[in-house]
Amino acid sequence: MKFTIIADSACDLKSSDLVGENFEFVTIPIPIVIDGDLITDDESFDTKELITILKASKNFKTSCPPPDAFLQEMRDKDNIFVVTISSGISGTYNSARLAAEMLKEEFPDKKIFVLDSLSATSGQTLILDMLKSLIESELSFEEIEKRITEFRDTVSVRFVVQDLGNLIKTGRMSKLTGKICSILTIRLICGDNGKGEIKVHNKSIGQRRALIDLIKMPFEKLKDKKDSPIIITHCQNEEEALFIKEKLMSKYGFSNIRIYAMRGIASLFANEKGLALSY
Repeated sequence: MKFTIIADSACDLKSSDLVGENFEFVTIPIPIVIDGDLITDDESFDTKELITILKASKNFKTSCPPPDAFLQEMRDKDNIFVVTISSGISGTYNSARLAAEMLKEEFPDKKIFVLDSLSATSGQTLILDMLKSLIESELSFEEIEKRITEFRDTVSVRFVVQDLGNLIKTGRMSKLTGKICSILTIRLICGDNGKGEIKVHNKSIGQRRALIDLIKMPFEKLKDKKDSPIIITHCQNEEEALFIKEKLMSKYGFSNIRIYAMRGIASLFANEKGLALSY
């Protein structure tokens, strides 16, 4: 049985990052508009250039891909799984779900499942990685649908952002909170609240303290599951991503850790030096 996996660009993966004999993987760009100019967050987009543009911009926003973007990828495929950025921070899930409903009206027997990841960046990547494993286990479509939904509900996402400017500009953090954090060099460890929305989980003084606090979090949840997968994503910050990986391995004994560079949409919110960790 041949499967198709579709994700939006918030997952940070490129098509070459998720490869298997019995499935095809494609990503749909989430549009970014900066000072009125549309930027396509495709696999060739340079996130370093994006950060430079954002620093000089007066305003920017994101929008969800239109249903037709998903419909074009779905139409000639079978056994389709779609994993989107959290519906709590984007309308992309609804766009993908609408595309699936339109296609099911035309082809009632086509198997399509659209999953709201309730996360983004490393969390979305972790779900896609598990989806790959389930497909390769040769389970039925229905069993994969059940198990990936259950797995989604176990995923934890934590992130540290050094520059809160873009979160403030997009209304995801108050100006007062950002100003206080900047003055006191407070680093917020944020993440999901279990419902796909962002909440603050910890406050640390200084970047190194924040990294140490961040590294403890997977151990607190997975202390008896050292082979559990852990995903680290970063925006122009491979050095600290490697530091986190090394500490997770040497201090806590985790062995299944991978690092990916953020694509455009995650870089926009994480900003330069931003880090995300999912487990």
